[in-house]
Amino acid sequence: MCRTARLYYCHRCHTQVIICSRCDRGQRYCTGGCAASARLESRRRAGKKYQSTRSGRFHNASRQQRFRERQKQKVTHQGSLQVTAHDVLKRKRTGLEKTETIELMDGHLRCHHCGAVCAPLLRRDFVHAGRILPVFRNRYAGEG
Repeated sequence: MCRTARLYYCHRCHTQVIICSRCDRGQRYCTGGCAASARLESRRRAGKKYQSTRSGRFHNASRQQRFRERQKQKVTHQGSLQVTAHDVLKRKRTGLEKTETIELMDGHLRCHHCGAVCAPLLRRDFVHAGRILPVFRNRYAGEG
């Protein structure tokens, strides 16, 4: 049985991704590691924001104090310099380089997360639950 599916572009690498309705949890990133790197970036931003608060500065100062106490040693000789291997810098990617098109696998569209066969017509938006919002009819009940 074919499942309905949603087509979206990964917010980091701009790859086209198909996700079936069973796997769809509102993902914005592809399965190629973009979600993990976005989460790491988000945690770094949150940590930086916390470090700018008063309690964050105090906790950082006490952590650094404990670290310096652990590092206290009597050093009589300087150590030798370590020879470092040649470092290779990562090439900075632009989002336009990795744009891929949807490929048919054995004549069918498949979910990029679970590999299930998907229906040939793809959605561009989320499936909304049948949630009914309350209607406030008695808004002005006190008047009149």
